[in-house]
Amino acid sequence: RMEKMIESIATIDEINSTVLADVWDMILQSPYKSRPLRALPKTFQLAQRAMEVGIKQTEVEQTILPVDYLENHGKCLDNIRPGNSTIDHAGRGAFATRFLASGSLIAPVPLLHIPDRDVLQMYEERFDEEVGYLVRDASRPFGKQLLLNYCFGHNQSSMLLCPYSYGVQLINHNSESPNAKIIWSEDPMYHNASWLEEPMSFFDNAWSSGVAFEYIALRDIEEGEEVTINYGKDWEDAWNEHLNSWMPEEGVESYIPPRVLNADETTPLRTHDEDPTMYGNAIDVHCNVKGYSQGVADGEYIVLSIVDRSGQGETGYLYTLRVLLEPGGTDKEGYKVEAKHAILRNVPRKAVTFYHKKYRSEMFVEGTFRHEMMIDDIMFPDAWRNLDSVEYNVNFP
Repeated sequence: RMEKMIESIATIDEINSTVLADVWDMILQSPYKSRPLRALPKTFQLAQRAMEVGIKQTEVEQTILPVDYLENHGKCLDNIRPGNSTIDHAGRGAFATRFLASGSLIAPVPLLHIPDRDVLQMYEERFDEEVGYLVRDASRPFGKQLLLNYCFGHNQSSMLLCPYSYGVQLINHNSESPNAKIIWSEDPMYHNASWLEEPMSFFDNAWSSGVAFEYIALRDIEEGEEVTINYGKDWEDAWNEHLNSWMPEEGVESYIPPRVLNADETTPLRTHDEDPTMYGNAIDVHCNVKGYSQGVADGEYIVLSIVDRSGQGETGYLYTLRVLLEPGGTDKEGYKVEAKHAILRNVPRKAVTFYHKKYRSEMFVEGTFRHEMMIDDIMFPDAWRNLDSVEYNVNFP
């Protein structure tokens, strides 16, 4: 939409550039903030360049900076790399790519602020007869979005701060001997210290990132050593409670993730007789049809049933599949339309792909652990404490 606006302005010949510059400034100062508005070039000179090469190319050009500027203002982003964590069951972790001296910067951490943590709440759905489709049922919350696990917060505030610097999302928890900590950045290019004094209402209209952390080494960190911080007592207590109380969903023992199914092209696919659920209620099976000449156009179709499997040849087993060509429903005139199915024969294994059904991957399992990392009470701004809570008295290293 913004590209089209730029193109339309570029076609105006009867207005001089001074007037156009004033119009551009007026557009940028609109009180009605939006994501498209934020995509516009920030000066009329940049807008003129965008009229020539487009907004995307103009943005790319703005990211190319001279070496002396980077030496004076740049921040190193390659002090850490991803890898398999040395902590049991932690998954991935962040590891030092070089020796990091005690007190040195590990990574700059610009933060996206979420003033109302409730926006990460997930809800069950219900069918709304008035609109004719599923809508959120606000009376039936069932969990939090995964993003919460990667944000920082405080139990006296609705504010969440979500890092978006390279690799820092992989830094794991260590309450006994962390080798790093977070502090507020002192670089005015990334961090507006005055925002720490602003009331929560200020952030309702703060449409850009304005605060930042820095990860600092608490001691010398050797190359290849995993970087950890203390997530806080509240987080650790919640994690321990989760470990003690969590019960797996029924049928989880037979669950196979799509990534595993897709990587295995030798194990025969289960037919309907062998598995009527077709790999359970969390999995969708698709078939990529290309050049089969069975009266079906090339494309990817949902598999409704794996009907049969024939003997293994040079290319492996071949399958008979019932696929959905067109979903049923109601047409524009309100008439009921029947779904259209087709039978495909001699389909090779490589044409079949597994996916998670919507909101059915591991991250959406009911009861999955969700908790923000905690900010040290000493460094958390008093102006942001808009919630009542239990006493919070844990000071981190």
